[in-house]
Amino acid sequence: MKTLTVEEATPGLGRLVELALAGEQIQIRQGNGVVELRPAQTNQTKDGQELSPREALRRLQETGRLTAQHAEEYLRESREERLAFESRNPS
Repeated sequence: MKTLTVEEATPGLGRLVELALAGEQIQIRQGNGVVELRPAQTNQTKDGQELSPREALRRLQETGRLTAQHAEEYLRESREERLAFESRNPS
């Protein structure tokens, strides 16, 4: 893992992006704060198709950006909102 200051990272940012895209872990520090440089997760598969909500949540859990508890809370809240909407607007 590489950890650099903002001043060290700035001149070689393009190369650092290439390394991050290739899988290298890179952190950039400013004072006490640290950010990670890594590829962004998209809502599409490699062939350009949209991910299902289930797959999108699974990928967020896989990368550690969403805990199982948070996923369950989100799904429960979404269900409650849908049910409340349906009760106010019957078909």
